[in-house]
Amino acid sequence: MTRQTWFIVAYVCLTSAAICCSLTSSSAPLPRVRVESGELSGSIDHTAVTGRPLYAFLGIPYASPPVYKNRFKEPQPVKPWVGVWNATIPGSHCIGLDHAKFKVVGSEDCLYLNVYTPKLPQEGLIPGGLMNVIVYIHGGAFQFGAGIGYGPHYLLDSEDFVYVSINYRLGPLGFASTGDDVLPGNNGLKDQVAALKWIQRNIAAFGGNPGSVTIAGMSAGGASVHYHVLSPMSQGLFNRGIAESGSAFCNWAITENTIQKTKELAESLGCPTYYSKDTIKCLRSRPALAIANSLKNFLPWKYNPFSPFGPTVETIGTDRFLTDLPENLPAQDIPLLLSFTQEDGLYPAAELISQEETLVEMESKWNEILPFVLDYNNTISDESLRLEIAQKIKTFYFGNNTVSTKTKNEVVEMLSDRLFKEPVARAAKHLASINTSPVYFYEFGYRGKYSLSDKYSKTGPSQEFGVSHGDDTMYVIKTEYGDPHDNVEDAKLIPIMVKIWSSFAKTGVPDVGNSTVWSPVSKNPTDPLKLIKITQNQTLEPQEYLNPGNHIFWSTLPLTEFPGVNLPENIKHTEL
Repeated sequence: MTRQTWFIVAYVCLTSAAICCSLTSSSAPLPRVRVESGELSGSIDHTAVTGRPLYAFLGIPYASPPVYKNRFKEPQPVKPWVGVWNATIPGSHCIGLDHAKFKVVGSEDCLYLNVYTPKLPQEGLIPGGLMNVIVYIHGGAFQFGAGIGYGPHYLLDSEDFVYVSINYRLGPLGFASTGDDVLPGNNGLKDQVAALKWIQRNIAAFGGNPGSVTIAGMSAGGASVHYHVLSPMSQGLFNRGIAESGSAFCNWAITENTIQKTKELAESLGCPTYYSKDTIKCLRSRPALAIANSLKNFLPWKYNPFSPFGPTVETIGTDRFLTDLPENLPAQDIPLLLSFTQEDGLYPAAELISQEETLVEMESKWNEILPFVLDYNNTISDESLRLEIAQKIKTFYFGNNTVSTKTKNEVVEMLSDRLFKEPVARAAKHLASINTSPVYFYEFGYRGKYSLSDKYSKTGPSQEFGVSHGDDTMYVIKTEYGDPHDNVEDAKLIPIMVKIWSSFAKTGVPDVGNSTVWSPVSKNPTDPLKLIKITQNQTLEPQEYLNPGNHIFWSTLPLTEFPGVNLPENIKHTEL
């Protein structure tokens, strides 16, 4: 059933005084909130540990559906609705190629957000003023995922925040670009900006303070946070940022050769590519399923490279999200909290090391496969240089050993360093060096009963693999890949992680309420990386890393990460 159909159902039921759905056995009325486009009817949810009641408003449109003529356009304003919008059901996932299922899921009509609040202002329940706001941006390599998969059911157990999770366009539908005014690119990130602007205009209706907003995200969500810190389009829309296991410096977080990929996408769907205007007109006539499914054409080995379409530098126009390479841009001077996990590369490594035949294939086809797994095939055009780099990496991480079940830890370390640890640490040092506001950092080193790597392991639970990418998130945000509250030891870590997030979202300084001194990252980029290590014993230990993510080694390789901003000669542009 579409969102529009649900709206009609909600309106008919409410105006006829019928009971559309039962939240509980109670006959308590549904919570109501009025926003700029009309009235919302929400539901009552409960936190995971104490069962604290929450007002939940799901599937709120923050932009018009990006369908038909709006496909490939920047997000368009929402039209006001008549009656009451049924905000008891989430909006659809944005259509994309799901990694774990390797099939297309979701809908093109997807620009919705979800708001949870413990208090509503019309009830007079906020005597101390409006509450701080946390906005969560989901991960998924910019190709898959949805905001509804990340709830505040731990965070709001004992803390007063208004929590928002958002959807944004993904894959080719969110990040294709013709490099001109026809399709500049970055629509997925511009969707996020539209959501942040909606929050500024409407969050007070839910008890939230638009002047105290923290944006947070993991993986592609963490990279998005960094991008918003850098983008002139996002200025003034938030006050603090939390970026877990992702930054704009990650090689997968900036797309090479976007224009050429968009051309290849069009050709695969039978569309002309000589004039961009004709290309996009044709792509608007193709089914969204076909466009999303075409992502498979850009994944030459399994789901690698895992971000074929993503952020790109916009070289034309006055209203650009990303005007230059991330390293060259000034940043908003706000407090930041960055992190990685101990074995961050378990996404995507869990899928690889859990299959012996995959490791054998990696060994036998190392030179062909590695440039895709580590996402440098498109940045190094010289085949002999790609071969040289592959061999240097093999020697550094494996020595004289082969890729096998005996060296799976080396596979994880290599992927952790290249994809996450080195670029996230580098981003933290860079941001600390150019701003006056503090940058804090932690490494998550606790492995509990559940892990994101379980979802991708081909042999079931992956306890032996380590602390995966995304494992820290589940102790603050309720995710779809595990509930640590059902394990006695894991449950003890939830209030610690919630305290780190909540204190930072209130003050810009992470505080765990004990004698631990959490020093910010040094403003001298040549100093060691100062951080807090969250250990397997659930202690918080100050550390200094001289060479995080083996930065020294990676800096010796000619891996110049930059997008292909020069237009191929066989693509012509038209002026609008």
